[in-house]
Amino acid sequence: MKLFDLHCDTLYECYENEKNLRNNNLMIDQSKVSGYNHYIQFFALFCGVNSQNKNALWKLDANDRLNALLNEAKKQFSLNGDWLIQCYDSEELDIAISKGKSAAFLSIEGAELIPTYEHLQKAYDAGVRMITLSWNYQNKYATGAMFDNDAGLTYEGKTLVDNLVKKNIIIDVSHLSEHGFWDVCTRTEAPFVASHSNSRSVHYHLRNLTDLQFSEIIRRKGLCGINLYSSFLSSKYKSSFYDALKHIEHFCSLGGEDCLALGCDFDGCDNLPEEIKSAADMQKFAEYMLKHNYAQSTVDNIFYNNANKFIHRML
Repeated sequence: MKLFDLHCDTLYECYENEKNLRNNNLMIDQSKVSGYNHYIQFFALFCGVNSQNKNALWKLDANDRLNALLNEAKKQFSLNGDWLIQCYDSEELDIAISKGKSAAFLSIEGAELIPTYEHLQKAYDAGVRMITLSWNYQNKYATGAMFDNDAGLTYEGKTLVDNLVKKNIIIDVSHLSEHGFWDVCTRTEAPFVASHSNSRSVHYHLRNLTDLQFSEIIRRKGLCGINLYSSFLSSKYKSSFYDALKHIEHFCSLGGEDCLALGCDFDGCDNLPEEIKSAADMQKFAEYMLKHNYAQSTVDNIFYNNANKFIHRML
């Protein structure tokens, strides 16, 4: 089977803990994804604001954090070039596929990493092709849903949306406040993604999407990646495949089958469904869906095809 995952924090963990993508004790490394016929991953450069003064990134000046993570990405992709190729667009993705190599795209989680237009340009030049406007807190552009769900985009945030559209960088609304989400919709008609977000109707959590938000993603032919963090799947401490499937079933009932993908949040959360120990176990989730009467074509679309088609349309 093939796997296309819209969100992981593995590069950030490599930076903070001096690990290597080839072999590590994280959720993703070469051996853990080698079982897939093809593997595509958006590697997030995480802004790191959750543990101020406790991590290496946050000890740097704000202007230097982006450079540090871009350098880490460059180092990791260079050390692992025999099996993993960084891609800047869909043409390079096709080349990676033709060579039988796994493919990597870069994203940014938290626009705190791009405090100026010059930072945005540097990120783009280095291959960043998707950006979340906020993480869980408030920055100069936007506010996270967990901080203030009623706060909208700032003037700078609306300008950032304009610049992302001009540069063909995909807007990611995961983490964004509900007011900010609709501000994005007012500002642009471009398709966007919620790279790692679930359904608020299935499990009430401000990080999850309302049915109206998801319907808007469907309307503009965007993409939503199912997040496997237990706290976003159910009220239970430890979730299961059953809980993840409920979110998929609900989104499909809204007509969103063609807009669904995976945004697993590997190495970005500490509590996943009990069946998952690493990225290798996503094959078990595919088998679980098949056993619950999902067509092979539907599983293939959610696990790979929908995201692949979206990237070919956008990049």
